[in-house]
Amino acid sequence: MHPRHLLNLASLLLLTCAAGAAEPAPAAASTPPTETEIRKIEGIFGSDLPKTEKKGSIRLIVHPHFGDLTNRDYIRVLTGIRWGVNDHTELTAGVESYFDHGLKKTSEGNGIGDLRLGGKYGFGEKLVPGYDTSAGLNLFFPVGHPPIGMTNGHNEYSPYFVIGKKIARHPGLELFLNTGVNLLQNTSIAGSFEVNTPHSDSLSFTPGLVYNRNQYHYTLELTYETTSLIGQDNKQFFTIRPGFAWDLPPKFKFHTKGRVTVGLGIHVTFGPDGVSTGGGGKIRAEFGISRWFRRDKKADADAGSR
Repeated sequence: MHPRHLLNLASLLLLTCAAGAAEPAPAAASTPPTETEIRKIEGIFGSDLPKTEKKGSIRLIVHPHFGDLTNRDYIRVLTGIRWGVNDHTELTAGVESYFDHGLKKTSEGNGIGDLRLGGKYGFGEKLVPGYDTSAGLNLFFPVGHPPIGMTNGHNEYSPYFVIGKKIARHPGLELFLNTGVNLLQNTSIAGSFEVNTPHSDSLSFTPGLVYNRNQYHYTLELTYETTSLIGQDNKQFFTIRPGFAWDLPPKFKFHTKGRVTVGLGIHVTFGPDGVSTGGGGKIRAEFGISRWFRRDKKADADAGSR
């Protein structure tokens, strides 16, 4: 079966299931994620879901790429913050640094390779009764003098819209459709594109599913990306990406507070460069830091009352 037909069939099945599971519901805010739900993990699960961070929550995210120890001369470490501004809005900011790990004969040095900013607004079920919807914007800027293979040398502006539905008859199962635009702006920073990725502006559609079962998470993304409508060429890309993630229990994270997730994923892409495959493991840690600020305020208040 041609990959285009395979993707269309899978997308139709996902949306049909979502429509059949829809149940009328009153308008509501975007449901805050719980500790048993999966979050976006680069390289494992790349789609933004409708959920927004809980109001007042501030999380520190640390995401080292341990696969770089064998694949690159340096290791990348993404560090960021996600803030739940209110019941509908979240903001994110992060930097990806690189460090020479010393396991290769060559050296790329140390530094900051890119800056990432993002924001998302959750409409809840106001736009489409029975479905959770959100709109957001992700920004990516290469900075400094990163290794050529670390970035593509372009600023990226990526607005998106996502609609999702949690299936009441199957607790933990959520279907979603994410559609977005990726706009590229050339910079003076040297970079290179990965195999089977667009070299100009593109439009993408990603139907998929997430199944959360306690500390285990199963994901599937089916992406069609095209440069035909808004890009400078006529390229088509079809990607199938299944993934699995596991939230480590306390005994495996030395009983520290916070969430540590280990993920595995693979992808198969059909594009202008032929069929390309890849995969690997990721680890990401999240720590709530809101309580630090509350603790400091409480300490100041106690000191002032003395």
